[in-house]
Amino acid sequence: MIFFFSVLLGTFAAFDSFDDSIHFDVVWGDPINDFSSDKAQIKMRTANNEEYVCQLPKPVEREVPVVGSTTSSARDIIGLLEREKACSYRVDSYWIYEVCHGNYVKQFHEERDPKDRKILLKQQYFLGNITAQSYPEISEVEGNIPTLNHAGALRPYYSVKYTDGTPCDLLPGTKRETTVFYLCMPDIQTSIVSVKEKSTCVYDVIVYTSLLCSNKLYRVREDPINHIYCLSQDGKKWAKPIAYDEIQNKRSQTLFDSYTAPHLTSKIESNPKHTRNNAGKEIKKSEWPMGISFVTFFLSGTQCADGGTGWWKYEFCFNKSIKQYHVDKKKGRTEILLGLWDEKMHIDHVLENNLIDQKRTSVLFTDLYFFNGEICDQTGLPRRVQVRLRCSMRSGTHMNMLTMYLEEPAVCEYRFTVESALFCMVLKEVDEFGIPMTSLQQIIEMMNEEEDRYKEKQRRMTEERDEREARKTAGGGGK
Repeated sequence: MIFFFSVLLGTFAAFDSFDDSIHFDVVWGDPINDFSSDKAQIKMRTANNEEYVCQLPKPVEREVPVVGSTTSSARDIIGLLEREKACSYRVDSYWIYEVCHGNYVKQFHEERDPKDRKILLKQQYFLGNITAQSYPEISEVEGNIPTLNHAGALRPYYSVKYTDGTPCDLLPGTKRETTVFYLCMPDIQTSIVSVKEKSTCVYDVIVYTSLLCSNKLYRVREDPINHIYCLSQDGKKWAKPIAYDEIQNKRSQTLFDSYTAPHLTSKIESNPKHTRNNAGKEIKKSEWPMGISFVTFFLSGTQCADGGTGWWKYEFCFNKSIKQYHVDKKKGRTEILLGLWDEKMHIDHVLENNLIDQKRTSVLFTDLYFFNGEICDQTGLPRRVQVRLRCSMRSGTHMNMLTMYLEEPAVCEYRFTVESALFCMVLKEVDEFGIPMTSLQQIIEMMNEEEDRYKEKQRRMTEERDEREARKTAGGGGK
């Protein structure tokens, strides 16, 4: 860590100001191919007395991809969806959100009749309708396109405002309204990625679509990576510091790297004495990366996943239990058992509520029921949890990422959703009761194959990026 800190100090001294939007990485380089006479060099020494000479790059400005044109305006592009009467959906654990482009935005909840299994519409709210004033008037020239900070980058967007929705119960005399933000996302079919109630009965919906990428003004500027080339002075090319290798090995064995995405936090209750029904509210999430060695421990129930950043946090032990807990510096840990996994009780519940599905083979999600939690003070009954394992098919989602969130739609009755590309493998085979049947060995084999494909893709992307930089430098286009 001392070595990398020193590199950053040297980099800071080389530039006028520090800008964390400029990306750097360290390459353990080849002195013949990577070192050049026009770059500043500094000598570094690690805590283990390893000596390196490093060359600092000149930051490369962001580039706008040349793919696309400006012949079609965003209004014309989104108009394609309207003419096709296309609708996009997002299914959360309680609500289903529907955007019918150029028509309306709606949220609704459906349930199955326990007797005949027909779908019954229980709740429905129109969040807005299209009007003549829905479309913005903007001059589509470079530098004039509005942006929003989303998924770690400033992204150009085109917005459409839907108004005159269902009357708002909490604000008499007003109606619900929604702004739909369309963002360019290559290779993504038009889909809803988030819904947020930013104020009472006022909503923001973010929609990814590859269609908008055909106008280059809406494509995200690429962040070039500036390489800091470092060469070991002991004569070994590409030799890395001992401490660096130790950190990498330790990280690969870590079952949970402590990481929370800044825009994905988790909160169950702000105060342990305050319990409320949060159905219909936007659910905040916890997102954690997993090492591949985590899978064996997690799926066997010997290692648990923790989530939440509020007063209450939660612990999910696969096929074992779900707990809610708070850690106090003086009093220690206080925990509440929300539910235990019992296969027989789960099967009995499925049979009693006519939830059995003889046609199940491979599914995108399954619901498992945990019972016998601690007695609830308000109801006098044991707590229980409906756990939804969901296969994440969002483009760009890596199989080693786990997303979790917890809801309490009724007092002491919980819905816990855990989502990952990993569960696409876990749910390859389920029985008629919704219980995953894929063996751990099969999952490990599929993960290894997926990991190999991911690494190969990353390798090709790195090679293509380096080739672009080399061509630009050779042509005198660098700055």
